[in-house]
Amino acid sequence: MTAASGAWAAAWSSTRLSTWAPRRRTHLLWAACASMLTMLLESESPVGSRFEAAGGLAIALVSVRPVVGGALSLLVAYVFHMVAHGDVAATLPLIGPWLCASVLLTRGYSRPAAYGLVVASAAERVMSLLLFPSDDDLYSFDLFTIVIGCACLVIAELIRRPRVAADAAAERYRQDLERQRLLVVSELHDTVVRDLTRAVMVADRARLAQSPDAPLAAELATMAGSVRTAVEQLRANLQAVSDTTDRDGAGAAGFAALASSAPRPLPDVVAEARAVLSRRGITLETEGLEALEAGAAPPGMRQQLVRVLGELVSNMAKYAAPGSARLIIDADGRTLEAMATNAAPPPPRGKPPGAASSGLGLAGARRRVEALGGTLDTTRSTERFTVILSVPLGARWGPER
Repeated sequence: MTAASGAWAAAWSSTRLSTWAPRRRTHLLWAACASMLTMLLESESPVGSRFEAAGGLAIALVSVRPVVGGALSLLVAYVFHMVAHGDVAATLPLIGPWLCASVLLTRGYSRPAAYGLVVASAAERVMSLLLFPSDDDLYSFDLFTIVIGCACLVIAELIRRPRVAADAAAERYRQDLERQRLLVVSELHDTVVRDLTRAVMVADRARLAQSPDAPLAAELATMAGSVRTAVEQLRANLQAVSDTTDRDGAGAAGFAALASSAPRPLPDVVAEARAVLSRRGITLETEGLEALEAGAAPPGMRQQLVRVLGELVSNMAKYAAPGSARLIIDADGRTLEAMATNAAPPPPRGKPPGAASSGLGLAGARRRVEALGGTLDTTRSTERFTVILSVPLGARWGPER
C-alpha cells in the first residue's frame, strides 16, 4: 500500500481500531445528538444560524468519517472567525473542533492529530480576537467552550484507554500465532525434511554400491523415489506457508525460536558431515566447537545455536564443491561469532532435483539468529560460499514471560 492510498484509507475510515468499530446505531445516535445541539444552540441572527447548522453538520459527519468531519469543523470555525468578526455569537463553530477531536481519540486516531485540531481552532480564535477586537464581552463565552471541550477530551481519553488496550492485546495474539506458524515451518524443515533428505542420500549411495541386477536395487530405487517425492511435497507446502507469512507482514524480529525437542548434538552432525564430505575428497576443518559446551551461552540460546550451526554444516555436506570447508566458532563472554565457509558449487541449471535446496534452511536460521538479537550474513562469490553469524550473549531473547 502506497503512502497516498494509506492516507486516503485513514481519512475514509470510521475507526483506526481493529477490535472496535461503530455500528449504524452509533452513527444515528451521534447524528441525533448533533441535531439536538444545533436546535438548542441556534443563534438569533441569520448568519449565526447558518454557522450553527454548518458546525452541526460537521459534528454529525465526524462519526462516519472522523478525519473529514474534523477538517470540515475546523474550516467552519476558521470561516466563522473571519466573517463574524466577534459580532455574532455561535457555539458549534467554536466547540465543534473540540467535539471532533474527542471522537478522533475514541476511534483510535493519533493524539497529535486530535489535539492538533484543538490547537488549530484555539489559534484561529486568538487570531480573530487580535485582528477584529470586539466591544462585546465574549471571553466568558470562550471560557464556557474551553471548559466543555476539556471535559469532552477527558471523557474521550477514558473511553480510548480500554479500546487501545484491547487492540494491543489482539495484535499480540496475532503475532503469537505468526510466531507459532514460523516455528512450525522451521521445526519441520530442521527435523523432518533434513532426516528425509538424509534417507534419500543413504538410499542412493546403497543403490549405487550394488550392481544394477542386485535384488535390493529396484526396491532401493523405488524407496528413494518415494521419499524424494515426499520431500518435494513437504518443501512446497512449507514454502507456501512461509511465503504467506511474509506477505502477512510477520517479521523475523518477532520470531519465537523455541524448539519443542532438543536438536542433535553438534559434534554428531559435524562427524556425519565430515564423513560425507570426505567421500567427495573434501576435508571439513572445525575450531571452537567446545565454546558451546563450555557454558558460554545460556541453555535455551545454546539449543538454538546448535540448530543453526547444524543447518550450516548440513548444507556443507549437501552442496559444498571440492575444496576446503571450515566451521569456526569463537566466544569472548559478550558475543558468540561463527563462520561457515566452503567452496561454492556451480550455479544450478534448470530445475534442481527433488532433494535440492528450498531456501527455507537459511531463512529459518536467520530468523532464529535474529530472534536471539544477532545477525546472520551470507556471501557468495564464484569460488566461496560463506555464512557469518554474531549473537550477543547478554541479549534478551524469546517471548516475554
